Amino acid sequence: MEIYWLLIGAGAAFLVAWINGANNAANAIGTAVGSKALSVKNALWLAALFDFTGAILFGRFVSKTLLKGIVDTSMISSSYVIVVGMISALFATGLWVLIATFLKIPMSISQAIVGGVTGFGIVVVGVEYVNWAKITEIIISWLVLPFMSAFIALALYFILVVLTREITRRNLIILALILYFIMVFETVLLLGIKTLKVSDIFYALSTSIFYSVILMIPFAIYLYWKTPVKPEEAKRFVFRILLIASAAAMAFSHGANDVANSAGPLSGVIYAVYENAVPQTVTIPLPALVLSAFGIASGILIWGYSVIETIGEKITPLAIDTAFIAQFSGSIAVLIVTRMGLPVSTTVSIVGAVAGVGLARGVKNVNMRLLGKIIAAWFIGFPVVAGLTGLLVYILT
Repeated sequence: MEIYWLLIGAGAAFLVAWINGANNAANAIGTAVGSKALSVKNALWLAALFDFTGAILFGRFVSKTLLKGIVDTSMISSSYVIVVGMISALFATGLWVLIATFLKIPMSISQAIVGGVTGFGIVVVGVEYVNWAKITEIIISWLVLPFMSAFIALALYFILVVLTREITRRNLIILALILYFIMVFETVLLLGIKTLKVSDIFYALSTSIFYSVILMIPFAIYLYWKTPVKPEEAKRFVFRILLIASAAAMAFSHGANDVANSAGPLSGVIYAVYENAVPQTVTIPLPALVLSAFGIASGILIWGYSVIETIGEKITPLAIDTAFIAQFSGSIAVLIVTRMGLPVSTTVSIVGAVAGVGLARGVKNVNMRLLGKIIAAWFIGFPVVAGLTGLLVYILT
């Protein structure tokens, strides 16, 4: 019987990873495709490669809080109940995000899985043992993050408009190097800093600076030799390279962080089946990591195009420079909110940043109806996934 639960858990985890890749690929490459910086085919391969690499290199170091602090696991004595809860939350999450992807709505796996865990907790331990303060904190982050990324995008848009209005090739390369340094620095910092201890912060900062400097050297050489002489051509070339680099960085971060959304619950199933334990946190085993990483990458390649148009074109029209501003702003907002200790979503962040770039050019440039539809789906998803998970747990236990 144990092998059946493992196979069902692996199937559910792969489903969530696959649909995660299919839906969330747009977070990294939607702006690049919408601005015509990359073809859909090349963008999908870029996202798949960097998502998979990020998942394999960093995902195994992630200790995942399985129930996200939402449910008091001390009230659950049966490992079987944990297995059923994890699998039910995965299936409910996968189904909801699958529906959202059919509708071409960008959806956060993290948002859905929180709903699943909440539904599981209500059925198994009761309403009073669900951490509603934590759930409120998570919902607040869904409200804060898009406005923060939109504000950063607005500010950065006007700053770069001024800086690049009359700019020489030399100054454009210097600006590009500064932006590239910040991009690499924030990506490494986001992956490296796990606590607010002084020693951890110092290590993360020093590591981020080291990798930023090392990676900036070949980038500087490339820009020096390849950047066109004419200012307008140089501007388009530089921002296209920055946009591609930013897309790769976000895909890498997405793989590193989001692989645990499917590998974490699967790891919980593995621990519960083999050790008869009810863990609150687990370290991701390699088989769960590889399965989930492959699921994300294959989801990107097979169906990753479905939500790209929504992010890259339908919210607001994007040129290469505005696409970079949106991508860059979204990643900065994720870093800030993460350091505030709030749960984050690249989906919420990039949607807010794209809207912010559109608002910088006037409200008429933003598809407010579509934006409202996307935000409504985020909040509807929570009770829907919670209800479906609760129903499955009730039936199976």
